[in-house]
This record gives sequence, structure tokens and C-alpha cells, in this order.
Amino acid sequence: MKQKIILHSLVFAAAAFGLTLSARAETTAAAAPAVSPTSLGLLGQAYAGLTYSYVHPGSSPVSSNRYSFEYNQPLAAGFDALFGYDRTQAGLLAGDRGYAQSLDAVLRAFRPGDNRIKPYVEAGIGFDRTKFAGVRDDSFAWIAGAGVEFQVTPEVTVTPFLRYTRTNGFADRNTAELGVKANYWVTKQLALTAGLGRDDAQNTSYKLGINVRF
Repeated sequence: MKQKIILHSLVFAAAAFGLTLSARAETTAAAAPAVSPTSLGLLGQAYAGLTYSYVHPGSSPVSSNRYSFEYNQPLAAGFDALFGYDRTQAGLLAGDRGYAQSLDAVLRAFRPGDNRIKPYVEAGIGFDRTKFAGVRDDSFAWIAGAGVEFQVTPEVTVTPFLRYTRTNGFADRNTAELGVKANYWVTKQLALTAGLGRDDAQNTSYKLGINVRF
């Protein structure tokens, strides 16, 4: 319980940080070059991303490495289609390495326009596969989530988020992840991204990656 309270505090602190810096950016906008906030955010942009995550376990005796790919395609003003693939490889345990794979497609709706604060909601479907000790298990997945993208500067966004996944084919059907991620555009095409997440099984993930905009 204490760890969940700490994660909640981190996410809300990041949100407050984003709000504070956004307010300061508004007061100095006249002195800064005119740059559209939307042009350098992630929502409403066509981009692909690669991410590596180190997953520190909450109950398992071994840690995991996760490799992720995602592609975001704008559909219309205020709507994106997000496609993702994850593969998580666990450390060696009793001579075996368990793994999990997921493939999903999500429709995301957000507040369009040149806004420094953009809330969004999302819903989608996916397919998950796990294997451990020679036993493989598959399940379709239902996905729902929400978040807020804060435009801290024209190049930086901070996004607290919550995502819920239900996999009816697994013994542990419900998974919820709460976290925060940041994106920094080094150029208008290439960005560095980092994040922190914690799920309801108390697994903590530390993420680093890149995004490429088209």
C-alpha cells in the first residue's frame, strides 16, 4: 500500500510540475520565438517509437527486460490510432526464461488545438501470449486508459497516465499500470523519451527510448 501511495505521489507531482512550468511559459511567451505547441507534442503526430524497459519485480525473484515498439497515426482532429508491440523477457529461473508478448491497437481521443494541457482517453483491443516452464497461454485483451499531456516547453511534454488491461484467458485477468512519461524533441524529427510505471502487482518499470516523427 505504501508503494502505491508513493507512485501516486510521483505522478501527481509530475502533473503539478507540468502545470507550474506551463504557467511560467505562458508569462514569457512574448519573449520566446513563436512555436506552435501542437507541432512538437506527441498527440496528433505521426511517429514511431522504440523503448527499452528494465522491470523490477514486485513478487517474482527475477527482473525482466522489455522491448517495445509503437506507431501513432493521426486519423482526424482529436483522434489518433496507436499500434504497439511489447516483448518482455524474464531473467533465468530454475533453468528457464519466461516471456510475455502483446500486440494491441488503440483509438485515442484528445483535446485538439494549440493547447498546453491536453487530456485524452483511449480504448482498444489486443492479443497477449505468455510462456513459462514450457507452458504457453494466450488471451485476447481489452484496453482502456486516460492521461494528460502537459506542454512544459515547445520541445518537452510530460504525461501522467493510467492504463487498464483485461485478459479473460489468464488467471490474473486484470492489470492496471499507473505512471508518467516525458518526451524531449532533440530536433523536430527525433526525440528522447523516458518513463516510470508501476502496475498493480507492484512491478516497477524504468523506460528509455527514442521517437521519430514523420
